Amino acid sequence: MNQGNRSKTGLRGLTIAPAAAMVLLLTACNGSAHVEPEDAKKSILGVVDETASTVGGKWSVYSEPTAESCGDAAEDGLTYTYILMHDAPSADPTQAVGAVEELWKDKGITTERYRSGAADPIVGIRGRGGPATTMDFLADKRRFSIVGVSECADGSAVEERQRESGSPEAR
Repeated sequence: MNQGNRSKTGLRGLTIAPAAAMVLLLTACNGSAHVEPEDAKKSILGVVDETASTVGGKWSVYSEPTAESCGDAAEDGLTYTYILMHDAPSADPTQAVGAVEELWKDKGITTERYRSGAADPIVGIRGRGGPATTMDFLADKRRFSIVGVSECADGSAVEERQRESGSPEAR
């Protein structure tokens, strides 16, 4: 993917990075999970990719699955955050939200729809549970996005990032 052409500007002037950070802040887990990091990563990859397939169209990776700490300390466990973007979608936003809602409910994710108060509203759906700590699908006629945060897994986010990067300190 040509990262030079990738826009980090979200819908209507909002940037996606702060929105993703807000999702992470709102979803801190307590570190009591008994999920292995690789299983958490595979699970969030699967549900985010399946969500994109359900909506259809050409999606691009905004952020590869990244290990983040679940709690206050690095050893409190880790989650993976994975973000996909779809610029200029052809699907109707409200219909896309309905399809995502059905998929997520089938996966055991509790859902809640939302919409902005604008005359031309942005619609979306949030989810919790099942294979994810949280999910968010935002739909606007100009851009769709999916943010998935995995279940909290055992381990340290710092050590997991070092391991994934092949850093000698992780060996």
